[in-house]
Amino acid sequence: MRFELLEIVINKAKKLNNLIEIRENDINLEEIKSKWISYEPKPKEIHVLASDGSFYSKQYLGYFLGVFGGYAEEFNPDALQQNESFVGDLYVSVIKQPENFKTLLTLFMFLSEVKAAYNLAKEKEPKLIMLDGTLTSKFIIPFPLPYWFTKEDCSSLSKIVDTLYSDIKKECLNYKSIYSLSDKVLEKVLKELPEDKRRFDFLEVIITQLAYYEHLITLYSLLTLEYKPLVIGLAKTSTGTDLLKHSIPDIKLFLEYCNDLGYSETVYQDLQNLKSEFGNLANIDQELNNKIYEIHINAFYTKYYDEKSINLVEYYQHDKTVDVEELIDYIAGTVADGNPYPFILKRMDREVRITKEDFELIERELEFIFNKTGRESLQWE
Repeated sequence: MRFELLEIVINKAKKLNNLIEIRENDINLEEIKSKWISYEPKPKEIHVLASDGSFYSKQYLGYFLGVFGGYAEEFNPDALQQNESFVGDLYVSVIKQPENFKTLLTLFMFLSEVKAAYNLAKEKEPKLIMLDGTLTSKFIIPFPLPYWFTKEDCSSLSKIVDTLYSDIKKECLNYKSIYSLSDKVLEKVLKELPEDKRRFDFLEVIITQLAYYEHLITLYSLLTLEYKPLVIGLAKTSTGTDLLKHSIPDIKLFLEYCNDLGYSETVYQDLQNLKSEFGNLANIDQELNNKIYEIHINAFYTKYYDEKSINLVEYYQHDKTVDVEELIDYIAGTVADGNPYPFILKRMDREVRITKEDFELIERELEFIFNKTGRESLQWE
């Protein structure tokens, strides 16, 4: 870093403080506290399943490499043995923009953690399913667009996606890993592609869109399991302003100005407002498209361990009413070791996280470690 940049930072520090003060001057403390309900949680044990995911990527000359995984464990206080499920893979891409590859890997990661949770939940039927991050974030992940991969006309490829969708819907929930990335689906895609279209970038357009639909099918199926578990997403950060309508996020205001344990008023998360369309789903599967938009997700902020930490909780509203205070009791029951966050989710993060060292090991196994990235000339001896 150049020292001139540090001088600029120092000179602007006072201005930034003044700006923050201006933003906080119009805070209505009475309104904030009126939307907070004091409640002392009563920690309860419950048969719970938690899931989390991770990915790591690197750009080389001509292609990208990514690895990703989703991991789930169920904890039953009445059982002596816990069970687990893992879904993961690697992916090589000729995608044209690094930021779109990150988005694509996020999609694969979401699909992996949701599939791992679905596989285990269907077998063990936990009463509570906890996902890391919000439920809505899993739905609003962007649809992979053809221009991510190629500048050529891809209208004929969309027809192949539409044709193969029925196979994805029929088979993906019975396939323990990601069906759309399987050799079976690749063979079917190649059969549909004309000889002159059998290119890496065209293949990616089809495969990634099928993976997007597989994610929606799996996520919807997890939320609507026949035995009706309570499904929640728990986030440590949020930019939402739905409750307090302030420029500062609700989570920050509740954290700073509500000193009691408890929870905020509940706010409905309308997927119609958050996501205008799910790719081409409305045309190829209108029934599922409508069902997804009918999903009722509620959200609230809660302090369930101490006054200095807060989480955003989103939960799926089945036809039976969810008791928010009972839900908070269950979340509080998952806290351990004096850490203000569910131990089960911390464990999932530790188990599934892919580190730089992990990726370097994968590179060596794939013999990619000496491949060129284009940045070799910047390296010092």
